[in-house]
Amino acid sequence: MTKRRIYLAQVNNLFGRHAFLPYSAGAIQAYAQADKRLSENYSFAPLMFMREKICAVVERLHDVDVVGLSCYVWNWEYNKALGEAVKEKFPDVLVVMGGPQVPLRSRGFFRRHPYVDVLVHNEGERAFASILRERLRDRPDYSGIPGLSLPVEGNGDHEPRPEATNDDLGSLPSPYLAGTFDHLLDLPFAWSASQETNRGCPYSCAFCDWGSAVFSKVRLFAEERVRAEIDWFGRNHIEVVYGCDANYGMLGRDFRFARELAAARRRHGFPQQFRVAYAKKSNARVFEISQELHAAGLARGVTLSLQSLDDECLTKIGRRNISIQDFRGLVQKYRHQGIATYTELILGLPGETYHSFGDGIEAVLAAGQHEGLLIYPCEVLPNSQLGYPAYRELHGIRTIRMPSPLSYAARGSDGIPEYFDVVIETATMSHEDWRRGWMLSWVVQCFHCLNLTQSLAVLLRDRFGLSYRIFYEELLVFFRSHPGSLCGEAYAGAVDGLIRGLRGGEMGEQVGGCGETAWHPEEAAFLRLVQQKERLYAELREFLGSVIAKRGIDMPRALLNDVVEYQSASLVEPGSPIRRTIQLGYNLAEVLQRSYYGDHLELTTGRFAVTLHAARPYSENLVDYATEAVRYGRKDNHLRRTVGLSTPDGLTEARSG
Repeated sequence: MTKRRIYLAQVNNLFGRHAFLPYSAGAIQAYAQADKRLSENYSFAPLMFMREKICAVVERLHDVDVVGLSCYVWNWEYNKALGEAVKEKFPDVLVVMGGPQVPLRSRGFFRRHPYVDVLVHNEGERAFASILRERLRDRPDYSGIPGLSLPVEGNGDHEPRPEATNDDLGSLPSPYLAGTFDHLLDLPFAWSASQETNRGCPYSCAFCDWGSAVFSKVRLFAEERVRAEIDWFGRNHIEVVYGCDANYGMLGRDFRFARELAAARRRHGFPQQFRVAYAKKSNARVFEISQELHAAGLARGVTLSLQSLDDECLTKIGRRNISIQDFRGLVQKYRHQGIATYTELILGLPGETYHSFGDGIEAVLAAGQHEGLLIYPCEVLPNSQLGYPAYRELHGIRTIRMPSPLSYAARGSDGIPEYFDVVIETATMSHEDWRRGWMLSWVVQCFHCLNLTQSLAVLLRDRFGLSYRIFYEELLVFFRSHPGSLCGEAYAGAVDGLIRGLRGGEMGEQVGGCGETAWHPEEAAFLRLVQQKERLYAELREFLGSVIAKRGIDMPRALLNDVVEYQSASLVEPGSPIRRTIQLGYNLAEVLQRSYYGDHLELTTGRFAVTLHAARPYSENLVDYATEAVRYGRKDNHLRRTVGLSTPDGLTEARSG
């Protein structure tokens, strides 16, 4: 008997030599193959995981019966093009789409996309297996299967029956342990893998579809399965493991999993990194987990989640944060342990104003989060509350379709851009204010978080009372008024990039000499500025003089010279030495170092020889520097040298900051 042939696709971008194992498609395949009747009647072609030209993909297909497409924001347009091309060549094939990007409100979808036969909503393993069983009938009828949308006569849409979610995940086999990915492991890629230890999220943030009604209950995979997968990652040299849990560290057993990951790293040398979304409300368990992972060399930092600090905004998006006092304490607690943290803010959330958004940036920086502040535009996911028409109308939400920046991804040859819907106006934030917020985000991330002006801003706030927000708003004014300067050109480039994005162009930027990587706007500007360091700090010295004069700040000229000298020396540029010694007329180095730890030390004059230490040396090669120092090192404070403190024997030791 000839078996019917199934093709599953979960395509993603390549990041240099790094590729993702297609976990969701693999889980669907493993579940279907565990069913004896399905395994006797169907065969699975090798999983498709890489973006390639559609014509080349379709040319390789043969004897196609079912094509399943796992859909996310980063492959939605590609999957639609692939489904259409497959249907054109193989009219009798069944095209099934599933994944987070498939709209729950599907009315009209099949009129716009007639090449799609079935939409699978929410979890796909049981639904897809049910589709395959029904397809074996002479006259299959999929309308009785829960969780599906189907086209019906008269160009209407079949409303999906509620999915019967099974609380017991024990019947779902692991695609890793089932051998589903074995045919991929010998390919010349550094593999990343996704792992679930549970499904669901108890929170219901309006901008996220993780905690929808279907998935609000947290369901657990067996500990034995999780531990066996961790060992599999180590034995098969998986470089990066991405935890798919919504709140890692929320459960007591999560610490045991972290310990297993550390043990696997010691046994096998792999995985080399573990990245995860930590519990929304950080706690002692998260700290213990981060210590375990950090000691094993697996941690890339800990999320201290905020998104917004405005009470009205938080109410409208259904979220509550830890207090800013607790946040400050956590930042310093992790800093003392040498563990990086990062915090995300979102521009354009309902209820937020430009002023509350700027106040949020001020509060985060004032709490000591200097390197790890990441600011993103609010993206509307189709199945989030933010995507509901009534919610959008209530909050005056206006969006624009922007190309995905594809940051750090190698540009593919398929020629199909991906898009995302970005909020550019709400009832409380005009589009003009949104653009102001975008530029404030850009200047703070580029100049403060990437350490072009961090020490300047810290000194002016802590010693002279000039807020971070005013400092960076004044810096933007300075840029606008000096259009021919190096900084003025960087500002103009950021404005041009914003306008380009609003008009539907790409915002991810390539930088000359830094390879084919598409960089975030603030990183692209930084990479250009850091190559002209002497000119940059001459301009920033002029800015500092103008702002202290404008604001009536009583800063001695000698102190101004010292802080610019210190700021310039602290910046780790391409090819710079690991140690740099400067002479200062103030105890500025220790004053700033204490400030990073939330302490206060009075400024004094004298003669101070200060040695600053970089975390590691970086090559003059711009590609290497951009990748290691900016992409991987920005949140680990690798762009700022720390102070070497004198020891009794006359040697120096670096104190992290």
